[in-house]
Order: sequence, then C-alpha cells, then structure tokens
Amino acid sequence: MGLAAYVTISGFRLGFGQWREPGAGFLAVLSGMTLGGLAAVWFGMTLAKRWGDGAARPFFAEAGGVRKFGLTAAALCAFAFLLEPLGFPLTTLAFMIFLLRAIEARRWGLTLALSIATMVFCVIVFHIWLQVQFPEGPVSVYAIRKWVF
Repeated sequence: MGLAAYVTISGFRLGFGQWREPGAGFLAVLSGMTLGGLAAVWFGMTLAKRWGDGAARPFFAEAGGVRKFGLTAAALCAFAFLLEPLGFPLTTLAFMIFLLRAIEARRWGLTLALSIATMVFCVIVFHIWLQVQFPEGPVSVYAIRKWVF
C-alpha cells in the first residue's frame, strides 16, 4: 500500500491533467490507485483468513500452479523482448493467445475472439485515446485504426 501511495502522489506531482487531455502523471495515478485498491482487498482477505477459522493453504493451491506461474512469467519476458521487433498489436495478440491456450486451455474460437478483442481494446485505449507511442512492427496501428473507425 505504501508503494501505491508513492506512485499515486508522484503521479499527481507530474500532473494528472483532465480526462480528455491526460497529463504526464495520468497513468501513474490510475496505476497507483488500482494497486492501492488491490492491496487493500488483499490485506482485508488476509485479515479475514487470520481471524476466521480457515486453515492455511499452500500458495499454489491447485495442481500445476508452479508451472502456470513459470509460463506466465516467461510470457511476460517474451512480451518485453518481442515488443520492439513485432510491434504492440502483434505482440499483444500473441501474448493473449498464449495465455488463453497454454495457461487456461480455452477453445480456439474463444481464444481468437478474446485475443483480438483485447488487442483492439488496448490499441483504442492506449494508442488512440491516450496517444501512447508504441513500436509499430509489421502491422501498423494506423491500419487497425482505419478498420475500427
């Protein structure tokens, strides 16, 4: 929660801006507030478990939890390394396909639909609305923008 407070305060110092014209600290404020909210929920759940009669469970409660964690961490590292050569849209699409197939084993139709929807949503929010500059890669964001609008 301390880290969340620091990130939020630093974001406000950079300048939040307005919803239509976000400032330099806009994402930092939203990230800090999200992190703080999640930390508060986790803290509350921990207190409820300690005071309740719930028995302690292992960190990876389900079978294959360590494997899924390792695959997710490897996918995040691969995302970071592939972002520059492949560009934001293709890397996001590949990342979501991997997570939905390798981690949760969803059907191909659902996997492709959710992956494409996530990629388009991220392009709309980050590139079009917030105007964040991401690596283009072989698939131009401007081409996607023409398809969406």
